[in-house]
Amino acid sequence: MPRKPRSLKEEMDRLTTELRDRGATWTEIAREFQRRYRLNSRQAFREAHRYTQERVVDEWRALWPSEPFSVRKLGSWEAWPAITGNEPPVAGLNRLARIYGCRARDLVDGEDHTASDQNVMAARARDAVPSPRPATLAFSEIQAVLPSQPLPGPMSPAQQREREYDRLVQAFTDWATQMNRRDALALIGAAATSAYASPLADRADESQRPAMAGADPSRVDDATLGHVQAVLRHAMRQEDALGPQAALATVLAQRQLVAGLLSAGVPGHMRAKTLSLLADIHRCTAWMLFNLNDFRGADHHYAQAREAAHQADDDAMCSMVLANWSQLATWRGDPRLGVEHALGALAWGQRAGSRLLTAYACDVGARAYAAVVRRSARGERRQDQARCFRSVEQAERELHGAAADDPGARLVPFYGEGQYLSTKAGCLLDTGDPARALDVATTAAAGIDPAFVRNAAYIRLKTAQAHLELRDIEQACEHLGEAARLAARNTSPRLVRSVMETREKLGPWHRTRSVAALDERLHVTRLIA
Repeated sequence: MPRKPRSLKEEMDRLTTELRDRGATWTEIAREFQRRYRLNSRQAFREAHRYTQERVVDEWRALWPSEPFSVRKLGSWEAWPAITGNEPPVAGLNRLARIYGCRARDLVDGEDHTASDQNVMAARARDAVPSPRPATLAFSEIQAVLPSQPLPGPMSPAQQREREYDRLVQAFTDWATQMNRRDALALIGAAATSAYASPLADRADESQRPAMAGADPSRVDDATLGHVQAVLRHAMRQEDALGPQAALATVLAQRQLVAGLLSAGVPGHMRAKTLSLLADIHRCTAWMLFNLNDFRGADHHYAQAREAAHQADDDAMCSMVLANWSQLATWRGDPRLGVEHALGALAWGQRAGSRLLTAYACDVGARAYAAVVRRSARGERRQDQARCFRSVEQAERELHGAAADDPGARLVPFYGEGQYLSTKAGCLLDTGDPARALDVATTAAAGIDPAFVRNAAYIRLKTAQAHLELRDIEQACEHLGEAARLAARNTSPRLVRSVMETREKLGPWHRTRSVAALDERLHVTRLIA
């Protein structure tokens, strides 16, 4: 059980850290500070960042050295509209918004006088006019949407609530569609997507009705599964280009479909293929949640994917799931677990006879070993570093020895020379050789397929980090700006967070022209306000 904070400062520090780790924006955190600690918006944004007034003044002077500013002036702006305060000018609010990563209007607790505008009130009245259909759900309407059978099997009260919730989501979705209320439908869709993605609402064992599958399970054949597989591959290409937000709902719908088929009973000779497809869908769901910074949800779905892959006796899928899971574990700060998963992926890849999957397992294993190096004692560091580069070398041998018809090719369409070199560059960075890392990263950037936008962004980030380690700030800013441009296309929160964390490392040089120009690029790409 977490220790109770010993002071208000420690409580605020912990709150900011927890909310940022969950992917909350500075605006969301400030609103929580405002609600919880009864602060005005300007105080809330400063406290959300855990800045002192002195720190804000230092940031201001670094960005606008010709514009005088002081703790006293900031304090008076924060005190307004109290009698001891002074109203901040718009120009000042714009500058504070730059420091806090928000919009200037977020810093003003303004009053709402729209009720005095007759046209506004008329528009609200028009919106409130009921449609020809009743604005309430009759029992017959709910009955038409919900299944008539009782909930199957024994279950706990918590499980019953979850399943009843699912029925209500479907009922309200049907109602919203018929009412043609876009806002309501969007809200229901967002709630349903969150519910489906949540580890608490896994439906792999509860989809009991063939109707949910949209097909007669007895007619499931290779063409049926091939269609679902094609949809999944398309969704993953969308995710590669645009980010997880664009594709998650599609993948979740396919998961419900395939789980329904399995629950209703597919022909015996198709069961293993259907289970393998379900494993791939869970794996893709986990990957998207990983890129949404939902690490707990991703962990859950990787476990589901591994179980389905084992039931299907699919060695290649087992290897791929464990390789992806290794990457998640390493990213979450548990590289030893990352090594464990990578070794499992290696064994299953070899058993599947896939040199590509073996190469990829060695690749993620090298990343895990490199992360272990960073936290190892001096005596152990040399051994872990040797293991890291042995994995890198094995990945290269397996990659170059893979045949065109490698059985794992469909699972790793992104993995090639460029991605292998990207991993090698990262390992060199992690083990303290930025000069070699820069050379390798330059070659890697040319070899990564630009269709995989996030991968292209990450090699730019590694290039920027190498330049930063070598104190070439101008080039670091240039490559970081390019990574930010790509992050504006693939809006993965994990990628955006990586960009902003790299920007934070440029703090000691925040007064230079290069960093100021970089911040303008970040502003243009809307990564900062």
